[in-house]
Amino acid sequence: MIAILLLLTIGVILSTTASFIFGVPWLMPILGAAVPYPIFFLQVRRQQYKSAFWWMLLWGVLQSIAVIVATAIAPQTAAKVILRGESYTTEMFHWIRTGEGMEGTVSLFLPNHLLHYGIFCILCVVTISSAALIFGTWMLNYMNFYVAQLVKMSAKPWLAAILGWYPWSIVRVIGFIATGVALAGLGLNLLTRIRGEVPKSAFPKTYMFIGIGFVIADIIIKAVLAPIWQKLLLSALG
Repeated sequence: MIAILLLLTIGVILSTTASFIFGVPWLMPILGAAVPYPIFFLQVRRQQYKSAFWWMLLWGVLQSIAVIVATAIAPQTAAKVILRGESYTTEMFHWIRTGEGMEGTVSLFLPNHLLHYGIFCILCVVTISSAALIFGTWMLNYMNFYVAQLVKMSAKPWLAAILGWYPWSIVRVIGFIATGVALAGLGLNLLTRIRGEVPKSAFPKTYMFIGIGFVIADIIIKAVLAPIWQKLLLSALG
């Protein structure tokens, strides 16, 4: 357990540092995803779904910390290597200052959320979650770029640091990770059948239900809390 923790921590630091040094935008989510995937794949293959889920959740926290710190240290480089970082930040700041935009409008954010989740699910099954993890890392990175910029630009950085990661976004990440675990298991089973063999494990439907439940909760929480959060963020921004 300690070895895996050290591997993830060192891996996240090295992958983030390398991404900033090389300066190739698409390299960052690929390197980031490459850190936890071998551990994730091994756990799923062994049917240790609970371990796969919690290790991925821990990796998400470590990856977020690394990207936020790196962005704070080298914001110009971060703007170049984190795809959609600047455009997402501009979008969020506009919403905070005016209350207008996708973040606070259900009719606008719901289709986008469903599209992202649909793409993620397809990639999970087809690639045993490998490409899905790259896709998820990309989204995680630009969210953390925004959080770093929010803290930097705010009159009350301590409040911005608390509010920067929205509760619905946290719920969404948990939902995506649970879905990734379930559909990676499904992908392995399908691959086994293609080879003409009988799968040794059942589809981990419990994690699929958890994933769908959290994704639905994300939508509901966002619809209810976004207007309140916008006013809190405006207070932090000053």
